[in-house]
Amino acid sequence: MQKLKNSDIIKRTQIFIGYDKKEHRAYEVCANSLKRRSKIKVNKLFSEDIPGWYREKEMHQSTDFTNTRWAVPHLMNYTGIGIFVDCDFVFLEDPAELIAKYYDPTKAIMVCKHPRYTPNSVVKMDGVAQHTMPRKNWASLIIFNNEHAAVKRGLSWKEANEHQPSRDLHQFKWLFDDDIGSIPLDWNCLDDYYHMEAPKAIHYTDGGPWFDDYQVTQYSDIWLEEEAYVKALNK
Repeated sequence: MQKLKNSDIIKRTQIFIGYDKKEHRAYEVCANSLKRRSKIKVNKLFSEDIPGWYREKEMHQSTDFTNTRWAVPHLMNYTGIGIFVDCDFVFLEDPAELIAKYYDPTKAIMVCKHPRYTPNSVVKMDGVAQHTMPRKNWASLIIFNNEHAAVKRGLSWKEANEHQPSRDLHQFKWLFDDDIGSIPLDWNCLDDYYHMEAPKAIHYTDGGPWFDDYQVTQYSDIWLEEEAYVKALNK
């Protein structure tokens, strides 16, 4: 399989960070952790900014971007490579490295295939009930091959807005298993679940220091260092 050159990756790839008003601090830190390490274009993915988006958040869903991630291929006109990431990440390496080493153009998407696990809490950081399900957190970091036939079919504008139940999208039931490629878990290191010495990207899946109840976690010091960098930029 021929690897993409870095210049081609930058040209063909865009990153979309899920945005929710109540997690603005998390978004700022995530975005800046990417911008200081990568030349790939970074976009804020906010439902109010997506032309024609009409899918509303459901009662059991905790963030504005629970469903908007499925709009990424459309927003890129079903061309190139789209990377979606939840806003509660900090990147410590350039995602161009991830694409260069692991991108497989025969796959519709690529994700970190976390083994099934039991969350530490029965509620999420914002008080919404925590659900255990197959392929939990696989959709928190997705590399979309926007030109793949399965993406064009499964994430058409109509399907992205109307497919029910929405959990089927998150469990990738719209794909055959062979369409789902795998990337190393250190690109989606779950804070307080995985214990890695040198993660590439940390996912504060239960909550991070932008919430009062999550000031101290396994990797909270790294998040706070990244926020300090953001504050220094804005002085």
